[in-house]
Amino acid sequence: MPGRLAFLPATVERLRGGQPPVIVTGAGGWLGMAALEMLETALGDRIHTQVRAFTTRARDLTLRSGRRISAMPFETLAQTQMAPSLILHFAFLTRGHAAAMKLADYVEANRAITHSLVALMERDGALGLFMPSSGAVYGAHGGLDEDLSGNPYGVLKRQDEERFMTLGENLGCPVAVIRIFNLAGPYINNPNGYALASILTEIGQGGPIRLRARQPVWRSYTHVADMLNVGLAILLAKAATPPFDTAGDEVIEIADLARRAATLCGAPSIPILRPELDLQISDRYAGDGGLYRALAADFGLTLQQLDANIVDTYSYITGQVRHPRSLRVQ
Repeated sequence: MPGRLAFLPATVERLRGGQPPVIVTGAGGWLGMAALEMLETALGDRIHTQVRAFTTRARDLTLRSGRRISAMPFETLAQTQMAPSLILHFAFLTRGHAAAMKLADYVEANRAITHSLVALMERDGALGLFMPSSGAVYGAHGGLDEDLSGNPYGVLKRQDEERFMTLGENLGCPVAVIRIFNLAGPYINNPNGYALASILTEIGQGGPIRLRARQPVWRSYTHVADMLNVGLAILLAKAATPPFDTAGDEVIEIADLARRAATLCGAPSIPILRPELDLQISDRYAGDGGLYRALAADFGLTLQQLDANIVDTYSYITGQVRHPRSLRVQ
């Protein structure tokens, strides 16, 4: 299996030595599966006793190694007695659900998820909580968005940030909130919902690459393992940080991303189709990565660069290992 995802050595040592219980909610999604693989790399067989996974329903989750992790229904979380744990909280209905559901139903469902975790933490305490948030918390003018009807996903994420930061202060446990913009890496899902996944899927199918945006689109990618490493390291260091953004080493326009990906994945001549651009408008979704990069450096983490992110994601999507000689993947 190529490139198993792994935590930093210091994190592995603390997970093994102190044997803190770990809870992973939303374990069947992209972040949850990536976190489970990293925990498996750190703990081996002990993952079955040290880690509890929760998903929408009871089921087995299969990691790339072939290991199966039994997940419990999220609805049982608040009723399950547990020792204070490190909590990796990925359970949340995403933007796709927001578009498909009535607003009231979407709000109620996400607030029920929040309520269940709050009830658990208030009853049993916690060693720390890592809650990925989203760049969607920002409105069109850069400030935090308050328009629940226009941006339910982002506003509910912002409300969760406030709820859990306050709860962490009350309980005396560290809380890490990272506002994700654009991710890359294994376990990426929903190829139609992510620009990078869509591009790489079309490359794997032989093309052409179809870019549908009629305006310039700017993105900046970080690797899922890097983001998870920073989040858990904050908890174990008991660091006090405000919510902060992810960002990659480059901000890249989507056509340049497609050309870069095609070259790195061995298909430099693949056609790239795109409508005529309207340069009067632009779509920029890229965070301020200053604190993210500073924390990574403090923890001894070298963030992966864009080329490595592209190749690692492509390898996962295609089920193949393609590391071009020109690319040094760390």
